[in-house]
Amino acid sequence: MGMPVSAQTVRRYRDSGAHRGGIRAVGPISADERRSGVEGARAARAPPRRGGWWRMGRMQPNPLYRIGEAEVRDLVARAPWMLLVSHPASGPVASPSPVLLDDEHEGDGLVLVTHLGRADARLHGLLEPGEHRMLVVAQGEHGYISPSWYVGTDAGQIPTWNFEMASMTCDVEVLDADANMRTLRKLVAHFESRYAPEGGVALDIDDDGNRGMAMGTVGLRLRVRSFDAKSKMSQNKSADTRASVLAHLDASHPALAERMREADRDAAPAREA
Repeated sequence: MGMPVSAQTVRRYRDSGAHRGGIRAVGPISADERRSGVEGARAARAPPRRGGWWRMGRMQPNPLYRIGEAEVRDLVARAPWMLLVSHPASGPVASPSPVLLDDEHEGDGLVLVTHLGRADARLHGLLEPGEHRMLVVAQGEHGYISPSWYVGTDAGQIPTWNFEMASMTCDVEVLDADANMRTLRKLVAHFESRYAPEGGVALDIDDDGNRGMAMGTVGLRLRVRSFDAKSKMSQNKSADTRASVLAHLDASHPALAERMREADRDAAPAREA
């Protein structure tokens, strides 16, 4: 970013072991480090602990950015390509996969369905007996925000990134062959209707060839037991700065600009109260 980094900051980063991948906590961020903008470079965390690894990804709990279940459902519907993360005995595993809300279990809270290739499912340890848990990460619109767009009292602040994200801790149910076929049919129907509304294909779940190919996949039902969700859209900036940021994003990233406007509409009642 063109910002000076002090010798003290470099020493603390070197001593932390972060540059070698052996990241460990190095204490609170100093005022000097905060000014130099290296919080991300030294975001230290302890090694995974059995039974508690999924809590390591919690985001900054700023109430301005926090979103609830309704917004998470909307995010899941808008951004179905998600990352499924687990920590079997062999080490951390992450797999991308399309995920949908499970409309067959509407009354059971937030429930998702997806599938993995059998090889991926094996890496996640899902073919082993016992209970399984995954962290499912949904990432919506996001983009870089230049401080050159800030005006008034916000001028001179550091660069940032606007984004919307939900990390969901889920209990995993591995589906049987019939339920997997229904899940695959649901996934195909959903995305065909979105991307090929005219002349799209349908998955015949009674076709022997399709059933044979489906044996290479593993269907999953993911029951969300907790989530950490955030929509950071410049809510902490003045109205003039938000207007300036929107003007720039309208030209470079209109989808993010629209999400900012949505966040602004959601925040308006709170500001007026």
